[in-house]
Amino acid sequence: MPAFVFGKILSLCVLFALAAMFSIAAETVSAAEPAGPSAPVRLEVVNGTNASHLRCQLVFAHFVTLEFAPVFAGNNIVIRLRRDMDDGTLIYQRSGGRRMAVENILCGITGNWQATRNDLNMTALRQGQRPDLRFLCEAPKALSCKIKGVVE
Repeated sequence: MPAFVFGKILSLCVLFALAAMFSIAAETVSAAEPAGPSAPVRLEVVNGTNASHLRCQLVFAHFVTLEFAPVFAGNNIVIRLRRDMDDGTLIYQRSGGRRMAVENILCGITGNWQATRNDLNMTALRQGQRPDLRFLCEAPKALSCKIKGVVE
């Protein structure tokens, strides 16, 4: 093989390798933890059912979830988050210090979670309209989680 052709092939291989490295680097940067200015926000879920336990979980990007301990009837759980001041992203700080963007918070009755789960409406937190939300979850027929003190 002439040296000229070999040199061109080698140049193309180096070019493809550099393109792949920059592609990986770009993915790493885009998957970085949220780092902009943020403000604390608070979300409370009150179990207003008579006897059912609630199961609540945070859903992060890429279907990563964090399960909380069951919320017994008459009890509550408080979830402390941070709101990104630039775009309203809600951020949860996991143990070990990793900050992760929250996509959803789901709550449902433990024994029938799939059929009863509610996607809690956190729009007011995301938009900065309120620094805290309190959801009252009741189950006269089906589980319903509504923001306390707000007419929907």
